[in-house]
Parts: sequence; C-alpha cells; structure tokens
Amino acid sequence: MAEITSGPRISKRKVAMEVVSVVIAVLAGWLLQPWYHCSDDATSVLVTVFSILAGFLAAVMAIVANDRVLRGRNWRQDTYYLREIRRELLRHSVTFYVYLAVLVLAFLTSISSTWPLWVQQWTEHGLLFFATLGIFHSFQLPKILSRKHVTAMEKEIRRRREKETGAG
Repeated sequence: MAEITSGPRISKRKVAMEVVSVVIAVLAGWLLQPWYHCSDDATSVLVTVFSILAGFLAAVMAIVANDRVLRGRNWRQDTYYLREIRRELLRHSVTFYVYLAVLVLAFLTSISSTWPLWVQQWTEHGLLFFATLGIFHSFQLPKILSRKHVTAMEKEIRRRREKETGAG
C-alpha cells in the first residue's frame, strides 16, 4: 500500500544547497570582513545592489501571487494553487528579509564612529554573511520567472488545443 504524506516533500537537494550556501556565507562573512572594513566604496555598492534586488524581488512576488489566480477548474484546485502560492511567497519573503537585513546592517556599519571596534567588526561580519546569503538566493529568481512564464504558456496552449479538438 502506498504511503500517504500529510505535506509537501522536502527536497534533499534544496536542503543541501541551503546548507552549502549558509556555510559559504559564514566563510565569506568571516574572511571578507577585513577587506570590507578597509573599503570606502563597499557600503554604497552593497546598498545599491540590494536595493535593486529588493525591487526586482517585489516584482517577482507580484508575478507569483498573480500568476495562478483561480487557475483551477474548481474550488478544490483553486485551494491547492492558493497553498502553492503561499508557500512560494513565504520563500520569497525570507529572501526579501535577507535583503532588508543587508540594508539595515549597511546603515549600521556606516554610523560606526562611536562604537567599539569589536561591535563594528561583528556588524560587518553579519552584513557580509547576509549579503552572501542574499546573492545565493538571488540566483534562483531568473529560473522562477522563466518557469512561471513557460507554465502559463503551456496552460494556454493546452486550453486552446482542448477548445479546438473538443477534448477536455
């Protein structure tokens, strides 16, 4: 008899990739901090890059939320798609909060003149950790957008084929 699961399966590949990205982010946060501390332009570069990424991610979230509105043929399918949309939006929300953490930490590192050196260094470690993590999460965005558009086109082709052939 087949085993029944109560929720979505957790992808081992995705978990492994997340663990690898956290390990690399920890290493980058630790090893790049001296460079960041001595760089005059690093804060402005990070603020610019992550401000742009945050805007792009907001657009992706809007596409995800709007992509499948009432796509199903009945309320059960629509309920399934709504759960799927919520799951995707949760993932994107986490990435958005990582971007915001980078921007907040960049601001904090720029006002460091009265802080002890160790506070400044740990703030920079955190900034570089979240920046690295945010970059890793950003690499998935083009794939998500492509998948959304291809899925929408495939659905439209199926709809037209069913309409023309009378199948369905």
